[in-house]
Amino acid sequence: MSSSARTGMALAVAGTAGGLMLLTGGAADAATATPHLAAAPKICRYEVTASALNVRTGPGTRWETVPPPLRHGKHLGADCITSQSGWHQLRSNQVGKWVSGQFLRLLSHSGRSCRYVVTANTLNVRTGPSTGYNTSPPPLHRGQHITADCRASEAGWRALRQSVPANQVGKWSFGGFLKPIRSARGGVMAGGGGTAAASYNPLLAGAGLGAIALGGGVAIAAFRRRAQGLS
Repeated sequence: MSSSARTGMALAVAGTAGGLMLLTGGAADAATATPHLAAAPKICRYEVTASALNVRTGPGTRWETVPPPLRHGKHLGADCITSQSGWHQLRSNQVGKWVSGQFLRLLSHSGRSCRYVVTANTLNVRTGPSTGYNTSPPPLHRGQHITADCRASEAGWRALRQSVPANQVGKWSFGGFLKPIRSARGGVMAGGGGTAAASYNPLLAGAGLGAIALGGGVAIAAFRRRAQGLS
């Protein structure tokens, strides 16, 4: 093999290796740059069972109260997991404050939201998880896409989260007339509740492949110049 051919092959290998190094280096940098995010606490929906439930600045009666108190029948969002003394931290109303779990009735787990399509001609929205609660117009219509809790209440009702008027967020519709919308892979599409990191980064991949192509192109050009006696 002539010296010019050997030089061309060496340059091609070097150019390709450089592209691969850039690709793997870019992926490593992206991995190290991704911050570690702590999992958010799961939120549940509750109904107040006391005539007046005090809200406090900490998980116990020794902490100061934060008016106004929550009235009987009030629906609220709070952490599903309690403190050691049985208090729940609020995620709606006085966010970050505390109430005693002794006076809360669990309605549903709302840590994740899913997408649904309405299957009834008209589906009432209600202020609570049963037909005993008042309606909150307008009703939902067949074919309408909405976001609601993935997990229903014990009676099969789901709290609404998105794609409804603002006054209906946190209100309820019967899950028997809500059909889950499936993704292309067959999984239920989550809305607002969960995110997934892409395993393929086209920018990084493109940069690496571009470097490979560039390195190979430079090597081939150099080889041709040597073969023609131009360099």
